[in-house]
Amino acid sequence: MEWEAFLRPVGGTFPMYLQRLPVVTSFPSGKIAVEEALENGPTAVFVGYPYYQRKGRVYCWPSATRRIRKRLYRLALPSVALRLVDVGDLFVEELTAEGVYAALEEVVAELLRRGHSVVVLGGSQEAAYPLYRALAAQETPFTYALVDKRLDLLDSLSIEDAPHRRYHSDMLLDEQVRVPTWGHVIGLAWHWMSPEEENLLHEKLRILYLRLNEVLTDPDLAEPLLRMAALLSFDLSVVRGADAPAVLDGDVEGLPIEIAAKLMRFAGMGYRSDVVHIANYHPLRDEGGRTASAVALLLWYFLEGRVNLQDDFPRADRSNLERYTVPMGGEPPELVFFRHPISGRWWIEIVPLKGSGPGRLFPCTQREYAEALQGDIPRLWYVLQLSFSD
Repeated sequence: MEWEAFLRPVGGTFPMYLQRLPVVTSFPSGKIAVEEALENGPTAVFVGYPYYQRKGRVYCWPSATRRIRKRLYRLALPSVALRLVDVGDLFVEELTAEGVYAALEEVVAELLRRGHSVVVLGGSQEAAYPLYRALAAQETPFTYALVDKRLDLLDSLSIEDAPHRRYHSDMLLDEQVRVPTWGHVIGLAWHWMSPEEENLLHEKLRILYLRLNEVLTDPDLAEPLLRMAALLSFDLSVVRGADAPAVLDGDVEGLPIEIAAKLMRFAGMGYRSDVVHIANYHPLRDEGGRTASAVALLLWYFLEGRVNLQDDFPRADRSNLERYTVPMGGEPPELVFFRHPISGRWWIEIVPLKGSGPGRLFPCTQREYAEALQGDIPRLWYVLQLSFSD
């Protein structure tokens, strides 16, 4: 991989205080230095993406990644076991959407092929599309999670006017990949959902979703949707405007930064977390760097989750889990749940009603188990049955 053809190294230096993140971060420059840094098995690899698209034009705002790094590298070291590599910013000669997307996809696909977890800094959310394709290129089934307040699947805006709000249709409706994928959406605000979109969400798309008010009421409901996510695309505008004002398409209603940070920690503790992108930070509006500090905080909690992984992945014989069987008295005749005795995380077993094949475990919460005890089949069961229907 000719890294120097795609990347520009991090400029400047960061104070090497003993208990700050720069102490465990490599900032390589050049092909040999990048290769040597990657060989050390980093917890995550940072790639700056300072590109934004608006009204058919691509803009490069290096201040976005510079401001995020400035505030991120001031933060404390969450663990001495943490190892980071920051390879710098993505670089393209000609500012075209196709060129930027292709470069991002190629760099991230190569890092994934080598087994690295990638964190993308800066940029607008249309980057989720090449990141999605980079994961699909690994030819392994994967789950992706979108933390976003709206889908804009049927929005009247053209892709030229607002590409950062139309990539959902590419991923959820139009993209054809050769490997199975599952989508989750967290934080949907119903005042942005049209009746047509809601019908599409319920009738056609095989995605699990949580409304904004559900996440506000109980953030723990989002953990199962993040546990298996290989791609996390986090729209910063889902955070309430008081906590992150400098964003594209901001809103007064949203997640407090404390809840958003909890979601990022859930993602960090997930089994995959191959690619993470916090999108739609607008550096030109960020007086005082308040929103850059919010991005840095979210990234810090993701890293803190990565160094505090739970050793609770289900064994093939499920011998490390507790089994709970709930008779339903109909179709299905029973629902089977599993719980890890130490971490307390739950799974539901889905046995296909159509087709054939063994039951599979999917992450869930204790809420689904409680619903089954009341005689109600959880919505999760119905949505997951769709994954067996092809």
